[in-house]
Amino acid sequence: MELKEELELLNEKSSIAEVQQYIKDMKKARKFDGVTIEREMMLFIEEIGELAKAIRKNTNGSLDINKQYDVNVEEELADCFIYLLSIANMNHVDIFKAFKEKEEKNCKRIWK
Repeated sequence: MELKEELELLNEKSSIAEVQQYIKDMKKARKFDGVTIEREMMLFIEEIGELAKAIRKNTNGSLDINKQYDVNVEEELADCFIYLLSIANMNHVDIFKAFKEKEEKNCKRIWK
């Protein structure tokens, strides 16, 4: 199946596992599957920085009022999500299972 066809099968009801598999297939199809975990992590951190900048610009935090900014928080969030799932794949982590296990621990904690 082609990557575009696989993407078209994803929808709001797709599982995190299905999206995580798509990311794995996408990296292979685009020949990004040889990237080291260290490089992937640096790219993820860069995207987090771009997200922070987009949020700051979106909330008018210390901006030049004469300059028009291209702000797209949704795209930056998507980029972060893609890298997060990619890093999970590179570490053989089922991100949904990890999320559930972590939240089970968090539910037992006492929060102030």
